[in-house]
Amino acid sequence: MGKYHFHKHHLDDLFGIQLVKLGFIIKKILSKLKITDRFYERLTKRYAYPKSMDWQITHHQGVKIETLAYKNEESDHCLLQLHGGAYLYDFNDNYRRMAKKYVRIHPRFKVYSPYYSLAPKHPFPKALNEVFAIYQNLLKTYPPEKIIFTGDSAGGGLALALAYEIYDQALPLPKAIIAMSPWTDFAAEGRSYEENKHKDLFFKIGNTKLDKKAYAGDYAYKHEKISPKYGDYNKLPNLLMFVGGNELIKSDTLDIGLDCNQAIVHEFSKLFHVFPLGFKMMSSSRKTWRIIQRYLNEQFKEGKYDQ
Repeated sequence: MGKYHFHKHHLDDLFGIQLVKLGFIIKKILSKLKITDRFYERLTKRYAYPKSMDWQITHHQGVKIETLAYKNEESDHCLLQLHGGAYLYDFNDNYRRMAKKYVRIHPRFKVYSPYYSLAPKHPFPKALNEVFAIYQNLLKTYPPEKIIFTGDSAGGGLALALAYEIYDQALPLPKAIIAMSPWTDFAAEGRSYEENKHKDLFFKIGNTKLDKKAYAGDYAYKHEKISPKYGDYNKLPNLLMFVGGNELIKSDTLDIGLDCNQAIVHEFSKLFHVFPLGFKMMSSSRKTWRIIQRYLNEQFKEGKYDQ
């Protein structure tokens, strides 16, 4: 059994939820003008990082990777960040902000953010094979106990699938995975698919589509490396999970986290999909990053995390 923590929402969380609703309304209007992607999902050519940070672009076997680390710190810990986007949408500035946040809360990190191949042009297992090859390469520089995976939504599911692949290939697992609202159940059999179908902002009000066929292709939806919920949790490393109480795919997190002995799950009342990307906007987002910081501190030293 995993450890479960429930967090009540705050007043500023409710304000943040209303802002997100408004944002989706604006997005629908802008989509008719064909400018939504530039406004919401942009990838700035000259993103402004602090002068104290070193940002680089590299490639591995044809896959573009952005890296970020402090210039004057010993970057002996590695974070492999796998972005979300339903396996359909690419890396964007939100993940640059997330990389920056991780470096700030753990200054010894070097963050690697790959632009893995996307569906429907490149269905499963293309992206998995790419990030597996990247992990193999990272092991040449970092011991596995100094590597953390993080991913949100589809990226969270991909991080868990990557752990299964690493285990099956008899390679050492990373120290831990931090998963935010991971998409782990393409079969959509969890309770929240019914209970939260009228509450979810992203997949109802936002009208975001989960195109399962585009990524799964000819493979079964319950393949463990497409839907990690149906895998063997003994293959997973330490696991820290976050989920919003109103998410359509809430059970994708809870069904794994509550049944995985090495998991710690934090559910935040009334919050939406990948709410930690609110960063400083909401109390619950701020609390999430404090939890992550404490968790990282504990993972990189002896002792148990029980927050």
